[in-house]
Amino acid sequence: MHLRSRSCQEGPFKMRKYLCFASAVVALAATIILTPLSAGAATPATFTLTAGALSISAPTASVSLGSQVASTSSSTITGSLGVVTVTDQRGGATTWTTSVISTAFTPPAGPADPASNVSYGAGPITVSATVVATAVPATDLTGVSTVVTGASTGISTASWNPTISVVVPANFAPGVYSATITHSVA
Repeated sequence: MHLRSRSCQEGPFKMRKYLCFASAVVALAATIILTPLSAGAATPATFTLTAGALSISAPTASVSLGSQVASTSSSTITGSLGVVTVTDQRGGATTWTTSVISTAFTPPAGPADPASNVSYGAGPITVSATVVATAVPATDLTGVSTVVTGASTGISTASWNPTISVVVPANFAPGVYSATITHSVA
């Protein structure tokens, strides 16, 4: 007599069920492993920096260079003009040149003291860390004269308080002599 145990009778069914389940797991794993990831969507991104301005500021109120007694010989009168500042907000590596021109110093009556007698000395220059500024003395402000040059590696400022010297010819009449000194930067 051949007897089978109950567990053996259930065995082939359970075995089929197990094999079916195992093959489903293997098929699912193979699908996950072998399925390539979907291609991502790449989005380029940019930003823009625009250049700022190159500007200059100088005193706009009347400045007295001093006073002296009229003389039978020529003399020189000297005074400070006030703080001049160049601001370079263009960014990156830049250069600039500050220039000055003067009109003649004209009295209410009598001859004018010509701009050829006007000198400009920038003196010490205070700069930000990103600029090197160099003073260039000018001894005749009849035409546009370079007085300071700068080379920047970024946003920068340079400031100075120039000394203006005016040769006063002999025998000039007493009075208030007025001129306009104009700065520009490029």
